[in-house]
Amino acid sequence: MKIIKRFFGKKKELPRQVSLKFSELAGWIENESDQMFRELRSHIQRMYEGISEAIEELDNSKIQLINADFGEKVFKRLAKAGASNRDNLVKNLDIIKDRTVVPEDTDPAKALEFYTDTRALLNTSLENAIRSQQYVKALFPEQYKDIFANLKRFEGLLEELVAPINEERDKLEAYSKLPALIGQIQNTKSRIKLKKSCVFDLESECRSLREEREVVVSNLKDLEESEESVHANELETRVDALNRQVQSVDSQLSDMFAPLSKSLSRMEKQDESGRHTMSSQSRKVLKILNGDPVRVLGTDITPFLTEMKVRVEDGSLGLKQQKMNKTLEQIDRLVGTDVLLKLKSQREEYFSKLTGVQGELEELTVYKEKTQIEDKMSECRNMMDSTGQKLNAEKKDLARLKNEVEELKSGLDSDLSEIFGKDIEVVY
Repeated sequence: MKIIKRFFGKKKELPRQVSLKFSELAGWIENESDQMFRELRSHIQRMYEGISEAIEELDNSKIQLINADFGEKVFKRLAKAGASNRDNLVKNLDIIKDRTVVPEDTDPAKALEFYTDTRALLNTSLENAIRSQQYVKALFPEQYKDIFANLKRFEGLLEELVAPINEERDKLEAYSKLPALIGQIQNTKSRIKLKKSCVFDLESECRSLREEREVVVSNLKDLEESEESVHANELETRVDALNRQVQSVDSQLSDMFAPLSKSLSRMEKQDESGRHTMSSQSRKVLKILNGDPVRVLGTDITPFLTEMKVRVEDGSLGLKQQKMNKTLEQIDRLVGTDVLLKLKSQREEYFSKLTGVQGELEELTVYKEKTQIEDKMSECRNMMDSTGQKLNAEKKDLARLKNEVEELKSGLDSDLSEIFGKDIEVVY
């Protein structure tokens, strides 16, 4: 058809290369599409007028059918069936007329939608009246012939309406997606702008944290070179040594009660089960020995160990002979010697010295300042790690958005060239 040849035609008369700012694109597309679709819109308008006329003519044919009389030779029973089927056909013709709303806008996309909906309506209505048409055709041949001709004209106009649209459907579909594609690019560019601002702020924060840490490190270095710091280091060395001595005593205490571990465990289980109930004082000592043996240095455990010895000897704890001998030997050592008193004395001596040195250390200004600086360094380090992780995540997201917007731009350029048949350069 000539209209199909003219549609999107006259490209040689238009410039092949066009450079546009992204901000100008929407207006340019609207103006360009008005020119490009002018022939198609004119065709659509003519078809709409023809379709409206066809609907009116179909309605007139329907009225003639309603007013038609049965022939004299038609049997009453056949006439009754014919009237019923005529009513059914008329009802479906009314549905076609009432639901066929011709658009006022000649937009090709809307025309395609109108065609699809109307084609489906026409098919459904005629299928619903397919049996009735046979009755009407037999009883009212002239009226049916007129209706059939108008239906065919209606169908023909619908197909003629959609023909040039189908020829350029790919372009029309791409054109209909342009606003959304442009909006998506605008949205992604806005997100990139916000993301860049976020990255800039995080980079500034990282620089500030590095500078702050450098100042803290410098302050710590100056502090460590002072005379008072040297004295503080000496005190810290003494604190470490005394701590090791206290820990050595604690370790010896644990070793002293290790041979009794099996007996202690069985005494606890028998007490819990009610097989052998201990006194509250014995239960208290048992809890200390199982949890923190150091605490027995301030508790008289001789009655408890005496009770344990009796139970080991009478076999109520169920120990084997070798284990029983080692357990009794260790109990005698704990009860019959001053080993616990010596350990207690040593620990108190070491702990007393430790308390004194620690107190002297904590009174030093340089120690307090060093502690504050080290805390500040730790805080800076944690903040730098946290901020760095955020920065890396934001940079990755920014790179993703940049790739995304480049793909969208590439898709837009391709669609514009395909739709308008020009080498279009969009300046972003």
